[in-house]
Amino acid sequence: MLVRDVMTANPTTIAPTASLREALDRMKALRIRHLPVFRGTKLVGLVTWTDLMRAALPPAAGNGSARRVELPDQLRVSDVMARDLHTTSPDAPVEEAAALLRKHKIGCLLVLERDQLVGIVTESDLFDALVYLRGGDLDGVRLSVALPGGLEDLAKLVQALKSLEPERCDLVLSVRLDGVVKRADVCATQVPPLVLAEHLAAAGLQPFHLRFRTPAKRR
Repeated sequence: MLVRDVMTANPTTIAPTASLREALDRMKALRIRHLPVFRGTKLVGLVTWTDLMRAALPPAAGNGSARRVELPDQLRVSDVMARDLHTTSPDAPVEEAAALLRKHKIGCLLVLERDQLVGIVTESDLFDALVYLRGGDLDGVRLSVALPGGLEDLAKLVQALKSLEPERCDLVLSVRLDGVVKRADVCATQVPPLVLAEHLAAAGLQPFHLRFRTPAKRR
């Protein structure tokens, strides 16, 4: 999965001369936490919800927690925005983007193509990608399979899954084979858990961590 598959394309932007209140109101209205900053057609910064909260005035005594956030009138977006921007490409794998977020301890990356801003990818986007890639959006049976024989056991697993007529169900298969981990994780819908376990056992495989998530009841 690539960054272009999960990013928000053509993100909303703001001018460096805008007030902090304007930036905050725009974030609230759109339910976002990051605004790329443009001076004309040039990308010059990024302002985040955290930047605005750091600039907020301390609460007046007795106003309580429900107070309206007060921001200094004299400050502009240019006064609080980040100028050292972290970027990625729309064709970068999502795991590379996630590694950059962790390395720099930031909440988003600006997505540039030919030096032009085409999107923004956030922590939430990458969490959603993880959920999708691991089948977290599906209800059904989940289990792990030991693959001590490496690719040979993986071939057995694929053949066992093929015998379940996978075209009739949704199937997610995640595999890791390295010097430490040799296992696969399987998520399948429309397949009884015991039937799946029996197919794998018949192929000489060792399923474990068997669990089943039932669909949420509709009201």
